[in-house]
Amino acid sequence: MPITCLSIELLETFLVVAEVGSVSRAARLLHRSQPAISERLQRLTEVAGEPLYQSIGRGIRLTAAGEAYLAPARRLRDLKNEVDDILQRRRHLQEGILKIAATNTVANYFLPHHLVRFRRDHPHIELVLRGGITDWSQYALIDWDLFFLEDGAENVDLPRHYQVIPWLQDEILTIFPMGHPLADRESLSLADLLAYPVVWREPQSGIRQRVLQEFRKLMLEPKISIEVNGVEAMGTAVAAGLGLGFITSTALRHRPDWQLQSRRLPAPDGIHWTLYLAAPQTPYQSHTIAIFLQYLGVPSKFGNYETIL
Repeated sequence: MPITCLSIELLETFLVVAEVGSVSRAARLLHRSQPAISERLQRLTEVAGEPLYQSIGRGIRLTAAGEAYLAPARRLRDLKNEVDDILQRRRHLQEGILKIAATNTVANYFLPHHLVRFRRDHPHIELVLRGGITDWSQYALIDWDLFFLEDGAENVDLPRHYQVIPWLQDEILTIFPMGHPLADRESLSLADLLAYPVVWREPQSGIRQRVLQEFRKLMLEPKISIEVNGVEAMGTAVAAGLGLGFITSTALRHRPDWQLQSRRLPAPDGIHWTLYLAAPQTPYQSHTIAIFLQYLGVPSKFGNYETIL
C-alpha cells in the first residue's frame, strides 16, 4: 500500500470513528456531515484494499485489518498534535532560539537595551550573543541568525540568502586624557594629532578603519605604535594617559566614569560611522528573527528596507 495514497485526514477520521464506534457520532465530533465521513472511510478502505470495519446496527466494529491500523493511527495523531503544538509555540514565540554575532562595540553598547526589551516580552526565547568578533572568517556564519557589522571593516562572506542593510549611525569622537595639551585648543585638526601618541583599536576594528579613511583623505599616514582590543581597553588606556584615541559617542555616553575630554574632528562635521545589520531575506526568516527585527526598527518587509538613521 503506497504511503502516498494515504492522508492524515483519512486516518484521523478512521481513528475517531473507531474510538466512538459510530459514524454519526464521529461526524458530530468532526463537524462534518455523515455522508462526508462515510465517503472518507470508503476512500481509506479502497486504499487499504480490504474492509477495515463492519456495520452493526447504528455502530461499527473493526475488522482484524482495522485493528492493525488503530495503533499506528494513534501514534500519527499524537505526532501531528506534537507538530501542531510546536508550530503554535514557535508562532507565538513561546519557544525558539535567536543567535546573534556582533563586534565588540555593537554587543556592548548598541544591542543590550534591544535584547532586554525582547527578553522581557518573550522570556521563552533563548538568546545567544557572541560579541567581540574581529575575524569573521573564523566562524561558521550559517549557524548564526543575525550579524552586526561596522562601517570600515572588511567585507564579510555571508550566506547567499542574507542581505546587508544600514541600521544605525553614530559619531566617532577624538578623546583625550584630562589635561592633554590639545584638548582645549580652540582650533584643532587631524594633522595636529600626529605629533602626539595615539592609541588605536585592533586592526580589524571598524572604528579604526573608518578613522584611517579620514586621515588618508588628507594624505596623512598616522603612526600606529599602541594597539588595544575593544572599547573598554581604549577608554582605559586613554584615561591612563597612554595617548589620545577614538571612540563612538554612544560608548562614551555609557562611561561617564572615564575621566576623558572629547572633540569632534575634523571640525565642524566630525566622523560619522554606520552600523550594518545582516539578516536573512524575508522568505528565509524564522518567526523569532522577524519579531526581533521589529524591535530593532527594521520593517517586516526586509527587502524593501529604507535606511534608518
